[in-house]
Amino acid sequence: MISKIFEIVHKHQKFISGVCISKTHTKTAMCQVKRLYFDKGKYSSLNYKTTKYMIHDPEDICSVGDQVHFRECAPVSKRKAHVVEKIVKKNPITEFLRQNPQYIVTPKEIAERKENDKIKYKHIADL
Repeated sequence: MISKIFEIVHKHQKFISGVCISKTHTKTAMCQVKRLYFDKGKYSSLNYKTTKYMIHDPEDICSVGDQVHFRECAPVSKRKAHVVEKIVKKNPITEFLRQNPQYIVTPKEIAERKENDKIKYKHIADL
């Protein structure tokens, strides 16, 4: 009886939709959710509030830029109390880089290119 009640309760859980903004640890992703709200101040206006959630990604399928649906669950750690349900839309740039790894550039290579592109000025006396 109790298990049937829990099934009914968990069927109607609210899904939260957000964008994955960081993927630094394994099985963890940071998602940002944008909410529209009405500001009732002197100049009433519509504004956005953003909230960051740490979500549990058990299969490690999320990547930065993906649009995901996630829901609340029992706390996995101190700050993680949400779990990924499904990926709504994959980031096209990430998909392209997975298919074409020759275009991936490391930060070290970027620094070297910047160093090579610098203009080297010479003093008039040295000419």
